[in-house]
Amino acid sequence: MFRFKLSFLLLILALSFSASAQMNNAALAKKYQALINKAKVSDSGFISTHLSDSKLWLEIPDSIMGRDLLIGSRVEEISSTKSAVAGQMMHNPILVRFSQDDKNVYLHVINTEKVMNAEDPISISYDRNNVQTIYTAFKKEARNTKNSASVIDVTKFFAAQIPQISPFGGGSKGKLISEATKTTSARAYAGNVEIVTQMAFIGKRSQFMCSLHRSIVLLPKEPMRPRLASSQINYYEEVRKELSSDYMDVESYSYIRRWRLEPKKEDIQNHKNGKLVEPKKPIVFYVDNSIPEKWKPYIKAGIEDWQKAFEKIGFKNAILAKDYPVNDTSFHANDFTNNCFRYITTEKANAMGNHWIDPRSGEILQGDVLFYHNVISKLYQWRFSQTAANDPAIRGNMNDVSDEIMGELIRYAAAHEIGHCLGMKHNYRASYAFPVDSLRSASFTKKYGTAASIMDYARNNYIAQPKDKGVSLTPPLLGVYDYFAIKWAYQPIYNANTPEEEKATLNKWFEERSQDDMYLFGAKNGMGDGTLDPSALTESLGNDVIKASRYGAANTKQIMKNLIEWSAAEELGDKHLRWMYEGVIKQYNRYFKHAEARLGGVYEFDVTNRTHPEKYVAVSRDKQKEALDYIMDELLSQFEWMKSEDLEKRLGGLDREIITAQGKKINDLLNRAVLVRMYTCTTESKDPYTVGEYLADITDRLFNVSTKKQQTDWMRNMQVEYVKGLQKLLKDNADKGGHVFNNLIMADIKAELESIKNISIKRAEKGNENIKKHFTFLKYILN
Repeated sequence: MFRFKLSFLLLILALSFSASAQMNNAALAKKYQALINKAKVSDSGFISTHLSDSKLWLEIPDSIMGRDLLIGSRVEEISSTKSAVAGQMMHNPILVRFSQDDKNVYLHVINTEKVMNAEDPISISYDRNNVQTIYTAFKKEARNTKNSASVIDVTKFFAAQIPQISPFGGGSKGKLISEATKTTSARAYAGNVEIVTQMAFIGKRSQFMCSLHRSIVLLPKEPMRPRLASSQINYYEEVRKELSSDYMDVESYSYIRRWRLEPKKEDIQNHKNGKLVEPKKPIVFYVDNSIPEKWKPYIKAGIEDWQKAFEKIGFKNAILAKDYPVNDTSFHANDFTNNCFRYITTEKANAMGNHWIDPRSGEILQGDVLFYHNVISKLYQWRFSQTAANDPAIRGNMNDVSDEIMGELIRYAAAHEIGHCLGMKHNYRASYAFPVDSLRSASFTKKYGTAASIMDYARNNYIAQPKDKGVSLTPPLLGVYDYFAIKWAYQPIYNANTPEEEKATLNKWFEERSQDDMYLFGAKNGMGDGTLDPSALTESLGNDVIKASRYGAANTKQIMKNLIEWSAAEELGDKHLRWMYEGVIKQYNRYFKHAEARLGGVYEFDVTNRTHPEKYVAVSRDKQKEALDYIMDELLSQFEWMKSEDLEKRLGGLDREIITAQGKKINDLLNRAVLVRMYTCTTESKDPYTVGEYLADITDRLFNVSTKKQQTDWMRNMQVEYVKGLQKLLKDNADKGGHVFNNLIMADIKAELESIKNISIKRAEKGNENIKKHFTFLKYILN
C-alpha cells in the first residue's frame, strides 16, 4: 500500500537535535513555570492550551511532531450573513504537520494528491523535487521537560485570517482592528483543540464583526482503508496521482468519500454471518435547538431514514439523530467532533449538506447541514406549483397547510442533505429510470415515489393529472438506487485486504444490476462543452421530457386558472399572489428548459458493465423535432392563460412581462450554444437534424400563422425578436472573428434571413394596415 512521503526537509529537521539543542531546552525549561503562571486558563489535551488576557500558547509534545493533523475554520458568530453564516465551514480543512529544531516549531501544509512508493527507485528523484514548504515558524517560548513538549505563542497566527481555510474567500473584510481582536476561548481534548477568536474589521462603508472557530484535529496514524471510486456511482472523490517506474505516465485514480463504519471486534463474525450489529462508532447528527419544535420530528426522521439502507448491509442504528444536549457544558456545536443539523435564520431559501474528510483516505470525519429558514417556503412553493392541480390539500392559505404535508417536504429535504453528508453527489439520471405514465399510477408511485434516488433533483409529481386518483405526489423516502449506493460504499468486503482487491466484488455488484435503469447514474446535466444530456436534467421527471412537459404544462394552466382562489389571495394579499404567480411561471419555464436539452442533446452512457455499445448517442432527429414542436406549440398559444382580468386587477397589466418572456424564449432557441451543439450533433448522428432545417422549422411555425394570430402584438413581437436574434448571431460572429463551428452555421442563418425577407416583401403589400406596417418594418431591418 502506498504511503505519503515525508519530505527530505522534514527528515533533516527531525534529526537536527544536538548538544546545543539540549542546552537550549534547559534554558526554555526554566521559563515554563513563569509562562504557565501568566495563563488564566489552561487545558490539557493531545496539544495543551494556555490562554491569558492577551496571549494564546500551544504546548506541543515531541510525539506530535511529524503526525498528520487537520486545521479547519468555521464561523462561530457573525454580524452580517452576506458572505457566510454562523456554523458554516466554507473550505476543506488543510492537512498539516509540525516539525521542530532547537529554536523553532514549523508548520507545514502537506500536499496529498501525489503518492509515491518509498521502495521505488525513482523515489529519490521524487524527494528532491517535492520538498514540503514551511507555512510559518514559531519561536519556542518554553519547554515542559516532564511531558517533552515545546510551548509556542500562536496569538498572532490565530488573530489573522488563514487564507486556505478562511470562511470569507479571498476578499478582505476591511482593516482588522487589532485592539478588538482577541482569542476568547481555547479548549483541548484527546484528539482535537478548539480555538475561538473574536475579530473586528472596519471597511470603507461599514463595520464587520465575527468570531472564528478553528479546530486542530489529530488524525489516526493508520488511515482508514480507502475504497476506489467509480464513474458508475454517485460519490465525491479524492484524486490521487501515482508516480511509479512501472508506468510510462502519471497514473490517476480516486478514492470515494465515506465514513469509517465497521462492526465492533466482537461482532465481526456475526456481521459476516448476516446478523444485524451496531457499528463501533455510529454516525450521530445533533439537531439544532433553535429549529421550531414542530419540524424537529420530521428532520430527525429524514436523518434516520438512511438507517434502512444501512440495515440492508448489516448495521443497525448506524445513523442517529439527537437533540443538542441540554445543560451539558461540555457540548459545543462547532467542535470538529460534532455533526450538526443547523438552522440558519436568513432570507436565503436553501439547504446544503457538507462533509469534511481525512484527505489521505477519503474518510469523512465530520458532517453538517445548513438548513435556511426560507427553504420551508420554497418547499411549499414547489409543492404548490407542481401538484396543486391534483391535490386540494396544498391549496388555500399556506399557513393552514397541514404540518403533515409540510413535514413530509422538510423530511425529504433533510434526507437529501444528509445524503451529501454521507458522501453522495446528485444523481440526475435517477428520475429518468421511470416511464412517464408510471408516474400516473397509484401502485407504482406508492412503491417507488417520483425517482429512483432521493439524490436527484426530482421534487414533486407534476406529471399526475387531476383524474389520477391515489397517486403519490412526493419523492421517495429513499429510492432503490440509494440502497445500492450505501451498499457499494459502506458494505465491508471481508475477503479483500486492499482497495485493489475490492474491485472484483464492487464490479460484480455493478454487473448484477447492469440491465436495470434504476441503477443508472448521471453526474451532471452538461458535459463541459455546452452539450446537454436530456436523461440527466435537474427538476425533471420520467424518461420522456416532452411527454412529461405536456402533462406538466396542462397542470400549470389549470393552477393558473384558479390561482387567486387556490393561493388564498383574498386573505394573504397581492404580494403573496405575486410570489405564487412567479412560482407557477418558474415551474412552467422548466418545461421549456427540459425540451431545449433535446436540441443537439447527447445521451451519455457508462459502458463499463452495460451492454450498450456506445458511450455517446446523439438525440434522434425525430426527438429533436418533437422538442421544437412542443416549444413552438406553447409559444404560439401566446400565453393567454398567463393572464386574466382578475389577475391583472391585482398584479397590474401582465402583457409587457409576457411579451418579454416570449422574446426571451425565442432568443433561447437561437442561443449560440444550442446551435453549436446542434451542429456537433449532426456529425454524430446517422439521421441528423441540421441547423438549416431547424431554423427553417422555426420560421415556418412563426410566419405561417392565421391572420387572426398575425394581428396580435405578441405574434409580431416574436417575429421581430427572431429576426433580430438571427442578425445578432451574424454580427457577433463577424465581430469576434468567427469560430470553426460558428462559421459553418452562418450560411444557414444568412439563408434564413433571406427567406424571411422574401416573406416580408410579399406580405408588406397585403393585409390590414397593422400587418402591412409590421412587414414593412421587417423589410427595413432586413435591409
